[in-house]
Amino acid sequence: MSEVRTSLEWLEEAMEESGLVILDPDGWDRVNFSYSFYQELISKAEFEKRVGFSTCFYVPEKAPKDKEK
Repeated sequence: MSEVRTSLEWLEEAMEESGLVILDPDGWDRVNFSYSFYQELISKAEFEKRVGFSTCFYVPEKAPKDKEK
């Protein structure tokens, strides 16, 4: 079974990995956004699908830099 988390938890991971920022969350339920984003448990694939329907950008300087060896 795939891991499920809230969208906020998936977003926090994505922000650390790639600097993802969601500007307009069109992929989430607008009528009940609070539940859809902060409480509903979804898979990473579902989160990525919802991000695909949303307006986003990436802030590379927010993502961790590769450590020099």
